[in-house]
Amino acid sequence: MSRPIVFVLLFVCLLGISACAKVISKQEWSENYALMEGVKSTSPEMIDGNLKTLGKTLFPVDTQNLYGATPASEVIITLPKKRKISRMVVHSKNLKTFDVLADKGGGTGDRVNWKLVGEIKSVQKNPIDISLRTAFPTERIRVRILSTSDDAELRRRHRARTGGGRGHGAHRRAAGEIFEVELYGYQSAEEIAEKEAEAVLDSREKELDDLLK
Repeated sequence: MSRPIVFVLLFVCLLGISACAKVISKQEWSENYALMEGVKSTSPEMIDGNLKTLGKTLFPVDTQNLYGATPASEVIITLPKKRKISRMVVHSKNLKTFDVLADKGGGTGDRVNWKLVGEIKSVQKNPIDISLRTAFPTERIRVRILSTSDDAELRRRHRARTGGGRGHGAHRRAAGEIFEVELYGYQSAEEIAEKEAEAVLDSREKELDDLLK
């Protein structure tokens, strides 16, 4: 193979690598889907965009008894249309372990086809940034609280009230306390191109304003 052809092939390869690197570097997170118009939550305080309002997860109906609530509490966030969600950020006061499920669709009747897409077995810092395994678009995300930093205190108070008796109350869980839940996907190429075009337009308008001053 002649030297000019080799140089041409190398040049084409470098262009391809450069283009791929450009696409990867420009891959950005979407807007926070939880703040979109029409989003609903079983704890509205968790999606109001205000880190000062505190919401509490709810225990499923009919799980309360005289010993307290034993099943996991939860929050369900419903989007107005399906999105592919790849990342969740949770601002919490007391979470220790929890999991995240997404509605895969195809459920029959009132049954939802929940699929496990994320697990946190030990919260190390706040906010909690989670990568979700959602290879499908969904309109419902469910956060299920498995343990909190308040559980031990609840059990201690229960034993104090019952004179040391355990019973079912020994397994009582506290509700999760969450300031905000954020949901993100990846921006599409069209969204990125539109944002870049807007940035160029804003820059040109600023240049014109500066010239007219």
